[in-house]
Amino acid sequence: MPKLFNKGSKNEKEQKQYSFQFEPKKLNVGKETLQENSLIQAMYKDFIVTKTGHLVSLIQGSGINLDLLNENEQEDVFLEFNSFLMATLGNGGGEIQQYLDMTIPVDFKTYLLFLKMRYLEVKEKQPNNKALIALIASYVDYFQRIANNNEMSTKMHVLAIREKIKNKSEKSLVYAAENLEERTNQLIRDLTTNLEDHDMEARQMTEREVLLMLKQMINASGH
Repeated sequence: MPKLFNKGSKNEKEQKQYSFQFEPKKLNVGKETLQENSLIQAMYKDFIVTKTGHLVSLIQGSGINLDLLNENEQEDVFLEFNSFLMATLGNGGGEIQQYLDMTIPVDFKTYLLFLKMRYLEVKEKQPNNKALIALIASYVDYFQRIANNNEMSTKMHVLAIREKIKNKSEKSLVYAAENLEERTNQLIRDLTTNLEDHDMEARQMTEREVLLMLKQMINASGH
């Protein structure tokens, strides 16, 4: 934090160093790194801090399988989503939203941990049950191989919103974070309320989830 934002400017001469002056440009391949030209400066309270002076919040929503709905039900989904857009974008407040649909590898970490714990439990309590031990070990090997090779994928649906940071002072950063947190929570409530008949779930992505998503976008193979 100290290197990114300061307590405040003391005089007019220092104002320039508090303004956001970064302008994205085409990457000079072979001479510049991705980090040097990236818009991302850091993470702050599960928000992305950009070099252009914005905080970005990512909201992950569960998908709705339209293939399982009849024509009237599909129309209802579009009408309800349109109501959400009109409520959030049609108020003349200059709201900007970006929607991302990404194919990402399935995260097997939790399931693999369960299988490994189950394997150790059976091996300790039922050492003579060789068939069960071998079966669980085969499950661990199978899903570990899928995870290592990213052989199974799923769809991730993300809504991105942003809040302008006035300048590079810590006060401006805190103020922008408070505003964005409030807007994020309100959008989650609006989205789930408008699509509650379809069991829509939405939540803000954590810092760890955001970093993992960015890593997957840059290097989908995971190597």
